[in-house]
This record gives sequence, structure tokens and C-alpha cells, in this order.
Amino acid sequence: MDRAVMFRRFLHCLMALAPAYYLLPVDVPVLEVRRWVLLVVFITAVVIVEVVRLLMGWNFFGLRPHERNQIASFVWAAAGVTAALWLFREDVATAGIIGWALVDPLAGELRRRDPRRSVSIAVPVAVYAALAAPALYVWGMLSLPSVALVSAVGAVAAVLVERQKVRYIDDDFLMVVLPCLIMEVVIF
Repeated sequence: MDRAVMFRRFLHCLMALAPAYYLLPVDVPVLEVRRWVLLVVFITAVVIVEVVRLLMGWNFFGLRPHERNQIASFVWAAAGVTAALWLFREDVATAGIIGWALVDPLAGELRRRDPRRSVSIAVPVAVYAALAAPALYVWGMLSLPSVALVSAVGAVAAVLVERQKVRYIDDDFLMVVLPCLIMEVVIF
């Protein structure tokens, strides 16, 4: 694995820390702003950096070659994480973000090694469900059967989205938002 791929995988996994946003007080005392303002500042900064990158033709270390002249996956990831933190229940957003952040690199690596093996589907589904279940149980106060169902449904949705490429929307957005949406519907 080359250094750029390792760097991308590391940053991807680091995004599992994004739910720490919920540890901030709703009214952030030092900044004297509401917590949601930080999300707006975050996504605005990411979009500005991306607009400048595209206008200037810059190529950051770790970007994939096909991202040179299009919206990069880090922007899609930031948009997905922002949407999840803002729109979904804390337990669902936490499960979705942690699942995506750790399973997407795993699934990509397994698929790269042998895309035809069933392990490239089964392992990511199992790992996602195992990561999602504690978040749903601890923060969602759901029953164990509900946790099992919701985490399994979210896992299947995430892995299906990761494997099925959509032309205009990166899987770094869809793998966060779609499982969260589906888990919300199942909980409702």
C-alpha cells in the first residue's frame, strides 16, 4: 500500500472521532456560540478550501487522480458527517459515522485484494454491525433485539452503498447518510 493510500485510510479512520461533537455543551461557553454554529463553520471552511483547490488547480497529497478536477471525497465526507451530526439522533449519527469511518477503508482494502470473495462483503457487514451496536445500545437506550435489527440493517445498507458506485455522489457521503436515514426509519 503506497503512502497516499495509507494517509487517506488514516484520515478516514480519524473521522470516527467526529461524534465527540456531542460532548460539547449546546452553548459553547468559551466561544459564546451554539454548538451547531461549529458545524456550519466546519462545512463552510471545507467547501471554501475545495473551491480554492479547484480554481487554483491544486492537488493535495492523498487525493486520488480522478479527484483532480472534481469535488474531492473529503468534501463529500465532511458533508455526510455534518448532515449526520445535524439531522439524526445522536445514537444513529454516532453509529453511522463510526461505522463508515472504520468500515469503508476496510471494505475498500478487502475489495482491492479480491473483489469476488464473499469475505469482502461479509466482514465489512459484521464489523459495521459490531461497531454500530454499542452506540445504539448505550446512547439510544434501545432493547437488545432492536439494537441487533437496527445495526444489521445499517450495516447492510452501508456496505451495499460502498460497493455500488453512484456517478455524481461519492460513497463517503452516501455511506454515512443513507444508513443513518434507514436506521432512523427502522427505529421509528
